[in-house]
Amino acid sequence: MKRRSLSIIGFLIIAGAVYAAPWAQTYPLKGSTVAVTNQQVNTVWMPEVVLWKFTAATNASLTVSRVSQGNTYLIGSLTVTNASTVVWIPEADFPFEYGDVLQMTSTATNGQIQIIRKGN
Repeated sequence: MKRRSLSIIGFLIIAGAVYAAPWAQTYPLKGSTVAVTNQQVNTVWMPEVVLWKFTAATNASLTVSRVSQGNTYLIGSLTVTNASTVVWIPEADFPFEYGDVLQMTSTATNGQIQIIRKGN
């Protein structure tokens, strides 16, 4: 019985490492740019959703970019009119390896950004 319990616990640990559930983080939009760097050496993650929430309806130009090895790659852009919430869902998987930066810009700075990521 003890051996079986250890086997089950071992399986759960391995399964947890293989399946990485999405996680969300919220950042204040104090300036025009919010940047999140992958600082985990052996981890790759991908953005699933980026949400902007403004304190009032606003007009804005929004971008989502990947910065890798000093190069910036635009992976999404939106122009919104009279919106208080905006959702961006990537059309493909964009893996962020160690040192890569997910960078969001906004011409409006009256709100916050939430990023939902998943592990690879």
